[in-house]
Amino acid sequence: MSRAPVPRLDHHALERYERIWLGIAVVMTVLLFVGVLGSLLSGTYPTLSAQGGGHSMAATKGRIDPAKLAATPFAKPGLVVDEAGQPVVNDQGTLDAYIVAGNFTFQPAVLRLPAGRPITLHVTATDVAHGFQITGTNVNVELLPGHVASLTVTFRHPGEQHVICNEYCGLGHHNMMTRFLVEPPAPAAKE
Repeated sequence: MSRAPVPRLDHHALERYERIWLGIAVVMTVLLFVGVLGSLLSGTYPTLSAQGGGHSMAATKGRIDPAKLAATPFAKPGLVVDEAGQPVVNDQGTLDAYIVAGNFTFQPAVLRLPAGRPITLHVTATDVAHGFQITGTNVNVELLPGHVASLTVTFRHPGEQHVICNEYCGLGHHNMMTRFLVEPPAPAAKE
């Protein structure tokens, strides 16, 4: 039993396939170029200064000596409140909250925040690189010792938000998490 000879592709057939793949590569390159150009024009590109233009959160960076946190607002992690326990509004019209990552924990362990109010989260690490990701949101920051990441976020709905470390930081990494308890805003006082 002899097999029928397999037809060989001639030069013209190979050339046709090469042109098809070349066309696909050109289309992909054009789409990539248009996407990058559109991102630049709309302002939704990430910048090296971490001030992402056009996104729903603003982030800034700073420096701090992790050995001297006692002389900074990080000495008392949590929402900044006055003597009466009421949140203090800063010059930008937001509330400030300070969070410290280190030794496989976030401090504070639970942070109570009001819903519908812009809050600037100031986050730093004391020992090694950590991650700071608020699950279910686009908040995801890498924390390095001596660096401060400041993010302005607004939690629109009451509920519980979980924060995890998504950067491997050692043997206790899997236990490193905290919670934000987003509470409904206080009712306005009747006159």
